[in-house]
Amino acid sequence: QLVLFSGKLNTIAGVVTTFFLLVYATVNLACLALEWASAPNFRPTFRYFTWHTCLLGIAGCCVMMFLISPVSASASLGFLLLLLLALHYLSPSSTWGYISQALIFHQVRKYLLMLDVRKDHVKFWRPQMLLMVQNPRGSARLIDFVNDLKKSGLYVLGHVELQDLDMLPSDPLQPQQDSWLSLVDKLNVKAFVSLTLAPSVRHGVRQLLFTSGLGGMRPNTLVLGFYDDTAPQDGLARHPAFTSTREETPLGFPPLRAPAAPK
Repeated sequence: QLVLFSGKLNTIAGVVTTFFLLVYATVNLACLALEWASAPNFRPTFRYFTWHTCLLGIAGCCVMMFLISPVSASASLGFLLLLLLALHYLSPSSTWGYISQALIFHQVRKYLLMLDVRKDHVKFWRPQMLLMVQNPRGSARLIDFVNDLKKSGLYVLGHVELQDLDMLPSDPLQPQQDSWLSLVDKLNVKAFVSLTLAPSVRHGVRQLLFTSGLGGMRPNTLVLGFYDDTAPQDGLARHPAFTSTREETPLGFPPLRAPAAPK
């Protein structure tokens, strides 16, 4: 308003135009990302819409920005980066969904289809670990040890719940999933979680060997982490991930079994 009163509208005309072109470029970028991710909820009504038009719009806006005013264009891009950083670190979590997850899903599915097990070679073999864990409280060190052994291969934490789903009112594994995922985050291990219900451990391990992984990424090494003749110790309580930050041991896991009585 002060600029309007001073009669120098041309001083901000370049900045306003640059901001408008920048907004239009980001809209085209969002549409391009949705198109490349094959998002099922993205259904543009523009008859001639393709990803080529998105690229053309982005390139045209960027060229026009610098043709109008290189200084204003550079300042606008810098302001945009600051705004993105502020939104990333200061804004609360939203439930709108992240386009990055859709892009990752699309790329992972495409490369999994390209991963042909018939073309595997022994010199590129790597261990794909399936670690069976009865109770994470007593297996924290073993989880870290197998994480070091995997050598950039697949790593799956498996757990068998000895129950029968037909005799239960609901699936008991669903509320446990969050506890296991939080455990993976706290221990900072690059692992997936796979839980199953079975009448015995043998049947459960067989189920996880058949169902864990996808395509060419399937476990080829089974590690059993059960100790029946050793008194269990709560390794999570002394793990650096919890002692250094003074955080409580994650809830959701049952207490360790009592040591066996001497015979």
